[in-house]
Amino acid sequence: MRDYQELAADLVAALIKRGADACDVYVSTSDGFNTTIRLGNIEKLQQSNATGLGLRVFKSGAMAMTYTTDFQPQTLKDLVDQTLEIVKVSSPDPNNGLAPKDMLGQYTGKLRLFDPALADISPEQKISMVREMEEVGRAYDPRITNSNGASWSNSISQVTLANSDGFVGQYQSTIASMSVALLAEQDGVKQRDYWYTFNRFFDGLEAPASVGSEAARRAVARLGGKKVKSQSVPVVLDPDISSSFVGMLFGAASGDSVYRRASYLVDKLGQSIAAPEITIIDDATLEDGLASRPFDGEGVRSSRVTVVQEGVLQSYICDSYSARRLGSQVTGNAGRGYSSPPGVSESNLFMQNGTVDRQDLIKSVKNGLYLTELFGSGVNGVTGDISQGASGFWIENGELTYPVQEITLAGNVLKVLQNVKAIANDLSFKRGSTAAPTLLISEMTVGGQ
Repeated sequence: MRDYQELAADLVAALIKRGADACDVYVSTSDGFNTTIRLGNIEKLQQSNATGLGLRVFKSGAMAMTYTTDFQPQTLKDLVDQTLEIVKVSSPDPNNGLAPKDMLGQYTGKLRLFDPALADISPEQKISMVREMEEVGRAYDPRITNSNGASWSNSISQVTLANSDGFVGQYQSTIASMSVALLAEQDGVKQRDYWYTFNRFFDGLEAPASVGSEAARRAVARLGGKKVKSQSVPVVLDPDISSSFVGMLFGAASGDSVYRRASYLVDKLGQSIAAPEITIIDDATLEDGLASRPFDGEGVRSSRVTVVQEGVLQSYICDSYSARRLGSQVTGNAGRGYSSPPGVSESNLFMQNGTVDRQDLIKSVKNGLYLTELFGSGVNGVTGDISQGASGFWIENGELTYPVQEITLAGNVLKVLQNVKAIANDLSFKRGSTAAPTLLISEMTVGGQ
């Protein structure tokens, strides 16, 4: 990929020379490949290349942003002119501006963001892996009757940022993923499930056969689902679900939500909001992190941010704008694209591991629900109340017995986190950059018959 650091720095210099008080230039480049196969036939085969550049200019408290995908010298010169004209008629806001100068920089530790081996994998090999994944899944059990498709996707990306406070930085990253969704049928009733794997490194992906088998196993396991009576019972949250609760909390702790007072965490800094066993961290410096980066979308040096420590809310998560609105600290959590201004974004967000074996956690439940899926919109960002469709498996005498369907789960995000009774020791980032262990909630309301 082309090195855009000199171009970005030259544009910054041109904007300052033309009268900008401050500015930054963000360049994003991505080469990608993706394919989808269904029932052995290729449905999508796409090679993509995308490059874009955004200018952000500050003048007399006002901000203007423009962008382009055309890097011809005259186009960029015109873009500089247009941006400077737009900022003249933009409304001032005292909270506008670059991130604090003393926080700019790059994390210099080992991050492992880039896998050169991805560029050497041919399209034919990728297609072959996708076919294998679907074929193994379809052959897993005669009750697997159809496929919703199997996919491969990968991208090689580069981010370049320069600003008028002297920051110039650039990094490259890779990501690859495979997924398959399968349908199972029994007695005229169909169920669907899926599985996936993704990693920055090709050798970190699960084998295609393993992904296909797991998708099929999960689909078959859902057959024979039953309804249950409405009741309040202990609920075990599968890691996919517990990580979604961590994500919900992050959304409420986002400075954007807090300064708009559209969050159930307003005025709760320093207060206990969860069980004392819970610590939640956002760490952009994890060596193998799927969302690690040396700097954020404003050039702030990446770091480890403790959001909740032993149940106490320690920090709101802020880019520079929301930090100024709140009179708070910038946390290095600005996410950005070339066509959009910075906004609060998580990196590697996780709940710290517990000490209980997952199986022992399940065995401790005499009668309850093992929750594997939440669906539908039903989370109130202002109150934290939840009411969502759900499915999973019923627990009887410490064993998973039969699948449960057509139920709803009701509660409140903070109440759920306050009622955590045990935390398993199975934290893994294999499913995504937001992760949490299996959790046992002492009681939740399950709506059924």
